[in-house]
Amino acid sequence: MSERRHFVQRPGRLRNLAALLLAMAAASSAAAAPPRIEPHPFARAFVPGEVVRFEVITSRDVRLLQGTFQGATLAFSRAPREFGDPVWIAWGVIPLGTAPGPSGYRLTASRADGSSLAIDGELSISAKSFPEQRLTVESKFVNPPKSAAARIEREKKRLGAIYARRTSLPPPESPFVSPVPGDPTSEFGTRRIFNGEPRAPHPGIDLHADSGTPVFASGPGRVAYAADLYYSGETVIVDHGGGLFTVYAHLSKIETKEGASVEAGDVVGLSGATGRVTGPHLHWGAKVGAAIFDPRALLDPRLFGIAEAPVQRSDSVR
Repeated sequence: MSERRHFVQRPGRLRNLAALLLAMAAASSAAAAPPRIEPHPFARAFVPGEVVRFEVITSRDVRLLQGTFQGATLAFSRAPREFGDPVWIAWGVIPLGTAPGPSGYRLTASRADGSSLAIDGELSISAKSFPEQRLTVESKFVNPPKSAAARIEREKKRLGAIYARRTSLPPPESPFVSPVPGDPTSEFGTRRIFNGEPRAPHPGIDLHADSGTPVFASGPGRVAYAADLYYSGETVIVDHGGGLFTVYAHLSKIETKEGASVEAGDVVGLSGATGRVTGPHLHWGAKVGAAIFDPRALLDPRLFGIAEAPVQRSDSVR
């Protein structure tokens, strides 16, 4: 009498087979999912001198996201996410001279299969005016002596190289903090006249701070510069990734080093009166690349989509 053999599948093999089937189903579902670019532009206000935070959700097959706004490149970084569709973040600036009306942007996604998808969007920009300020400072800071020309040019090139960087640091996703507790003593974008001679608009705000007041990094990032400059004195520049920078100037002492990682609230220096100043204070500035904007926008939850913002969209996929 022959013995009939019965095949009994092992539990481990069953689990492996189930996992394989689930993976295949997920891959099939992802392949069948339609391509997606869903932009969410956030801002404190859509007016000249403000920063726009572009938060974009895409389908999972997107490998690279690029964009342009106001003639500048948007440097997108992928935000760390364990679940859900990818979220990409980039920073753009509405320049001081922007006329009111529609302002377009374009986003282009490169997909895993080699294809691309483009979307055009539009923001409605409102008008804003800026004040004028007359200041008297040492003449050497208005018309520098020839002996300082070479130094100024070196510093200009060094700063230009720094602001051209687009590092892939994790993009900040929560409001920044004020670097000192003092109130503003000047306004961003003010048309400044030094010793009767017109100069470029004020690229930041001045905050009241007695000499020696601790100055905090306003957000997470990496120190890109920490040294003396002809015009702004002892200066610290923090790179927050994606072309976003904050500037802390006229310090009496620098208490950080280039390359150091910082978090919001870390001390980077002490306030002072070095460089082109009329007295002790902190100059706090912010840039995306070379484009300046009011740094106080970084304190506003609306910029990070935490509170309701007047998002204005008109998108079309191509």
